[in-house]
Amino acid sequence: MHNIYTTKAIIIKSIPIGEANKLYFLLTNDLGFIKATAQGVRLAKSKLKSSLQDFYFANISLVRGKEIWRITSVQNIRQIKLIGSLDKVSVIKNIFALLLRLIHGEEKNENLFEYIESFYNFIFDNPLDEEELKDLETLIVLRILYNLGYFKKVEKFISYCDSSNISPLLLKDFNNIRKQAILEINLSLKETHL
Repeated sequence: MHNIYTTKAIIIKSIPIGEANKLYFLLTNDLGFIKATAQGVRLAKSKLKSSLQDFYFANISLVRGKEIWRITSVQNIRQIKLIGSLDKVSVIKNIFALLLRLIHGEEKNENLFEYIESFYNFIFDNPLDEEELKDLETLIVLRILYNLGYFKKVEKFISYCDSSNISPLLLKDFNNIRKQAILEINLSLKETHL
């Protein structure tokens, strides 16, 4: 008998496998970054199909197979409607692509999950102009690199990285140092050959 694990998860990416299955890249609260399959999810009759979409935030139940996790059920916390939000979609894709580049192997990381959950909720709950989206994207990249140890501790950025909190006031304040943050981010990525 297999143990069933239920955890909050953000669906980072999915790819079709075989004729009816999909492989999902999930950032979870309890298990870290994992890959999981859903059997028959691409079939019209699949009950999981509508709940397992890229960028959805859900409670996902999984069992550990011999080589990979398998998704057994899903309860959506948030379904995302991104019609007319191409700028937001672009930022989300950039953040999630960075996560895919940087995270290898399963390891629980509650702080990273909190950063991404906070980003996720903020981007969908707030109208953001182009400048605010740039501030938000830079802030989250900084937090990701800091959390994963790719970013050296620079005093002026620490206060922005020690919390998962995001607010319009924080972004306005961060805007003053965004260009410096981008330089530090690029330097960190160059030094780590990413």
